[in-house]
Amino acid sequence: MLIDVVGMGEEWNKFVQKIVHLQSDLPPFYIELLDTQDFKKQHDNLLHDVGSPYQKIYITGYFSETSRDTLEKIIKRPRIVKLISPDLNLNKPRERKNFQVLEKLAKAGAELRFNHRLHARFLVAHNPERSGMNMRGFLLIGSFDFNRDCIGLERYDAGIRTRHPDLVKSAVELFEKIWNTPESLTLEEFKKEKK
Repeated sequence: MLIDVVGMGEEWNKFVQKIVHLQSDLPPFYIELLDTQDFKKQHDNLLHDVGSPYQKIYITGYFSETSRDTLEKIIKRPRIVKLISPDLNLNKPRERKNFQVLEKLAKAGAELRFNHRLHARFLVAHNPERSGMNMRGFLLIGSFDFNRDCIGLERYDAGIRTRHPDLVKSAVELFEKIWNTPESLTLEEFKKEKK
């Protein structure tokens, strides 16, 4: 549709300035594809990307000693960090080590849940006081975990990184849905179940 701007003058200029101001207030809506190399770089820059601007950080997946130091630094800053892990078989040495890492992260201040149905892998960081189009956040979603296989470039992984507020909001809602379901066990409930 074409708009005849003749005679609009000052009113048109105010409208244009309003749009420019609105655009400058919104974070970039980029959506970027990550490959294995990009995910390694993302992990190495994780502390910088989510380290200070966000009040809540939610992560799903497997966690290992490879990423513990970075995650502990993120956890120790004043914020809420919640982690959801898939079910772990504590009779398997590797999964027992992953569980020990989660216990250390809990001691550092992370809140934990375990969900036997979890297959989703994502990290979402946001500030809850903002919502809708002004939601400030960061979403990393893909096939990777915070472990040696992915960070050590041993597998082909792919994912998406974005700050798009609609996608951030949807990821926050999905995380909270999984977190709040009765089948998501706390650390203590998980320990009792595994005895």
